[in-house]
Amino acid sequence: MIKRIALIFAVICCIIITVGFFRYNPTVIYGKKVPTSAETIVYLSLREIEYNILLSFLKHPFSQLDVKKPSTTKEEKKTTLLDEVEVPNSLFLYTNTREFKDFYISNPISVKQNFIDALKEEKFIAQNASKTTVYSKGMISCVVKDNSLQLLLKKHKKAQISPELLLTLNHKSYFSENNLIFEKIKSSEAPVAVSTLEGDFFEFVVDGGSLRIRGELSKENDLFKPFKAASVASSIISVSGKLNTEIVANELDEVLKKKFKELTTLSLDSITGKWDGVVEGNLTSFIEKSDTIVTYEYDDDFNKVEKKEIQNTITPEVTLELQGEDLCSYLKEKEVIKKVENEDLLTLMPLFTTYSFCKENGLKFASVKGQKLIKETDGNNKFYFLFNITDYQQKDRGIYSFKSKYLNKVNTIQLLVSNNNQLKAAVELKDTSKNFFLQVLD
Repeated sequence: MIKRIALIFAVICCIIITVGFFRYNPTVIYGKKVPTSAETIVYLSLREIEYNILLSFLKHPFSQLDVKKPSTTKEEKKTTLLDEVEVPNSLFLYTNTREFKDFYISNPISVKQNFIDALKEEKFIAQNASKTTVYSKGMISCVVKDNSLQLLLKKHKKAQISPELLLTLNHKSYFSENNLIFEKIKSSEAPVAVSTLEGDFFEFVVDGGSLRIRGELSKENDLFKPFKAASVASSIISVSGKLNTEIVANELDEVLKKKFKELTTLSLDSITGKWDGVVEGNLTSFIEKSDTIVTYEYDDDFNKVEKKEIQNTITPEVTLELQGEDLCSYLKEKEVIKKVENEDLLTLMPLFTTYSFCKENGLKFASVKGQKLIKETDGNNKFYFLFNITDYQQKDRGIYSFKSKYLNKVNTIQLLVSNNNQLKAAVELKDTSKNFFLQVLD
């Protein structure tokens, strides 16, 4: 009986994989998809993503399903968005640094007759701009015209859809089928790929419960400057590298600059101007300490009564090193580094004592005086980043604890940039058996 079930299951798997080869490897049409004003393209192979999820079911059939108790009340069937969309084999999203700078725009998608009704049922709010009706909800906006839909995905919450942006959706010039921006996308088998006019290219590959990013930065992309990155083996969070301060300064939001100056009286532009881009930081652990606080009160007869209270404190064991010849003197001039009881302290950190140590080429901050970390220098990589979220969340960190629907699923996040501009990154989820896409969409 068991052999018979196994044989039937094997036959079903073979059929699915054989049919899937023809269904999930269709010819991709690149013409009339992306306008020539685009500078960055994100290619989504929706069929490949679907096939990836299907194979995950075959490998771990029971772990993919979330068993929910049946509802006692009969739910009324409603029109869903997916029911009213002609889901394409693939989808292109594009952006640039000009009219599309705050958005990713999709190529047109065919929709059915009741799509607008489905939008209303999903609580999308209609707004009129430049004689165009835009339906928006959260970070997603939809422009529907002639049974065709274009998605506008916000890069940040405050992005606004202008009439000029809507006018540019009426394209007249598109990249040709053989344009160089599509060259690496065509040869990629990854479900998600990113390509730019400058020559940057990245592939997003899913392996069970992990997402791996690999690719290369163009010669024009000099965000990561030459450097010998270092790491500390025991770190919960570790970062090491040298960034292009001009690019960092240009990417800083004006609202963020204003709020930072209001809170600290410091100018972010002045700091980036005096900083040479080198940053090395490590969070290695948390120090827990209990202190007995003694206070006195008086009873009704004016007798002095001693009162003891246990106060628990949690201090992150963290170091941060920045380079820049005038950076230390600038912070002292602004009195954010002050001498207190013969110690230089950073006054911007009210949660715990932060010691400051000025050097010839920069400065170092540390929450523990005299802390020395054993660093391992990697001559192959110029940038290193690691965040071990599982270690961070394994205990209650008090005011330093955080909760996030998506980060709570993550084990580690890592990013490496090599000296020859090869980029490798990985997002490892805690559940390794369930497909990455399913966990993100859950």
